[in-house]
Amino acid sequence: MRYLVFPDIAGARLDVALARLSGIPRRAARRAVAAGEVWLNGEPAHVLSRTVTTADVVDVIPGAHTLLPPPSLPVRLPLLHEDGWLAVVDKPAGLASQSPRRRRPGELGAHELLALQLALAAGRRQDVLLVHRLDRLTTGVLLFARQHEASRALARAWGSGAVDKRYLAVVVGAPPRPRLTVQAPIARDPGVPDRFRVDRRGRPARTEIALLASSAGLSLVAVRPATGRTHQVRVHLAHAGLPVAGDRRYGGGAGPPRPFLHAWRLTLPHPRHGATLRLEAPPPQDMVAFLSAHGLAADLTQIP
Repeated sequence: MRYLVFPDIAGARLDVALARLSGIPRRAARRAVAAGEVWLNGEPAHVLSRTVTTADVVDVIPGAHTLLPPPSLPVRLPLLHEDGWLAVVDKPAGLASQSPRRRRPGELGAHELLALQLALAAGRRQDVLLVHRLDRLTTGVLLFARQHEASRALARAWGSGAVDKRYLAVVVGAPPRPRLTVQAPIARDPGVPDRFRVDRRGRPARTEIALLASSAGLSLVAVRPATGRTHQVRVHLAHAGLPVAGDRRYGGGAGPPRPFLHAWRLTLPHPRHGATLRLEAPPPQDMVAFLSAHGLAADLTQIP
């Protein structure tokens, strides 16, 4: 029987974790380890006092005790690309990129889900390193490194401007012209937690906006953030008078069932050989349906 270590068990001793995972008494768990019936990350487990960590894989040879069935993953992340250096997923709305600070019971971040998903397939814990973040309600391309060397290479690519990001957003209003650029520094809003604003004392930020479709007071725009500030796309769209529809934090008011901000495309040099890697996540079905119903459908192949 194969078990995955979820975050709620991480940090426990191996025998304690095994008892909680399998349902067998702790004494029986210790005997199973001593008898060579327990494997940890593909190798025989010998040290009972060893602590387990998230995405460890525990294999147990069935013995005299009835084992509990392993819990299933709450969701599987669609993999857009995977190799020994990086993994790229299509993140759904409502999922935090990393472990939530205020975690609800059973809640996992995309980072943890991917680690568990890859570990289950490989039979041993896999390194998964977060390279960048998407807001909880933002969907689309989310990149992870599979090793520290890749993480460092990707960080250098991000810092040098070698990574090109493209978003799709449904916004309130219409741009005054087909293309515009917002160049305005961004800083944390001292009066509102988890909110940012344009502030001359902030960090430089630049965002390019292109109109794709407009109808009935809403527009679909393609957005290219040339820098990577927190909430940059949302802040700059609001600053341009085009808040993301439904984004109440930045003036989007009511509208869609959720804010439609989608990380559509990511283009970057591969961390191993430098070849250009272009990754796209199609807009989610609820966004496609909304665009169609509101006359905002557009040919995405025409975006450079």
